[in-house]
Amino acid sequence: MTKTLFLESVAGIAGDMFAASFLDAGLVSIEEFQSLPSLLNLAGVEIEAGSAIRATMKAARIVVKWNDEAWKHAFGKNHAHNNEHSHADGDAHGHEHSHHHHDQSTNLLLGEDAHSHWHTHYVDIKRLIADSKLDQDTKKLALDIFHLIAEAESAAHGMSIEDVAFHEVGTIDSILDVVMAAYCFSRVSPARVFATPVKVGRGVVRMQHGTHPVPPPASARLLIGMPIAKTPNEITRTDVELSTPTGIAILKALSPQFVNEMPSGVVLKQGMGAGSMDLDSYPNVFRVTLLEASTAPDPLPYARDTVVEIACNIDDDTSEHMAWLAEMLLQKGALDVWTTTVTGKKGRTGFCLSLLARVDDRNILADFLLRHGTTFGVRMKEWDRLKLARRFEKRDTPRGEVTYKIGMTTTGEVLKEKPEFADVRSIWETDGRG
Repeated sequence: MTKTLFLESVAGIAGDMFAASFLDAGLVSIEEFQSLPSLLNLAGVEIEAGSAIRATMKAARIVVKWNDEAWKHAFGKNHAHNNEHSHADGDAHGHEHSHHHHDQSTNLLLGEDAHSHWHTHYVDIKRLIADSKLDQDTKKLALDIFHLIAEAESAAHGMSIEDVAFHEVGTIDSILDVVMAAYCFSRVSPARVFATPVKVGRGVVRMQHGTHPVPPPASARLLIGMPIAKTPNEITRTDVELSTPTGIAILKALSPQFVNEMPSGVVLKQGMGAGSMDLDSYPNVFRVTLLEASTAPDPLPYARDTVVEIACNIDDDTSEHMAWLAEMLLQKGALDVWTTTVTGKKGRTGFCLSLLARVDDRNILADFLLRHGTTFGVRMKEWDRLKLARRFEKRDTPRGEVTYKIGMTTTGEVLKEKPEFADVRSIWETDGRG
């Protein structure tokens, strides 16, 4: 059996929501979180846990608090009075601008203006984590997360990564969000990680240096290579940022396999972390599920994949046009196309046009069929498929060179072979013997 972690961006992802979901699931304890500030040598910082109701569902909340600015000494004397640092000095500035996930008025006792002008350089955060007493796995993952954020900010502002300085991402609550997230993952140490596509939100967001479209520049760069999900219609706000740069970087650092549904296995633990914003009837939460899945070897030595069958009944089209549809569907990526005779409503004879498609091609092919066929609807179904592994080799024959397709098991056992039709047809057309 193997541990599988499923990360679900129900309403996006932020660092505090990620950590709170692990706490809610019982995968870590509040005492473990509360030990982290001292391991980072951050004086006077406390971590508290609570709960919140989101769309009638209870979820965990984590709040980072402090009574004075003693924690700033961990960054050295040059940072003790950094609130006069100006944008004109040439440093790039990172932003944890999604205030609906962090309740800044509750967390920060420095005051809004002091918080807005506090800057922490990436190199100082890197040194803070590297010199800490955190375990090596947590330390490495936290450094990886901050490196991703710094790379994104560097690209967004056109700066060297070593010159990057953060605003909100550099405050102590955001730093601890990253460390808590790294600790959670290292504590669970799953064999496999799955995640749903990221919900980013819509509209615009106001941040330290102006108003930007969602996702803002750093988030947009972090999202490169990651699948995005549409903002649910139930979230009616015109301007809403659902995923923060920190949350996106945490997810990206874990390199999950992105899926649209929960993977198979036995559910062991599940928990939800709440964001501070109330989205009315839609739950502003991030959910984590730990599953145990079987690692028993497959008894059949064949390749496996999933394909989609798309089908429709047609009783008002010509045979010539049906043949053209089949040809075009194959050109557009269908794996196979076939027709069967059916008796439709009112006793009319018609055809069932069916095709097999790769999962990623289902929408393109269904759209083509609805636009260019006479049908008013198609049905789709996923099939698990066993198939032979294949290789091709060219062979000299008395009638010329012919390519053979060879079907094998995953262990290399050859089960069957056949010449490719295109080569055989070429021979037929050349010598006319058939």
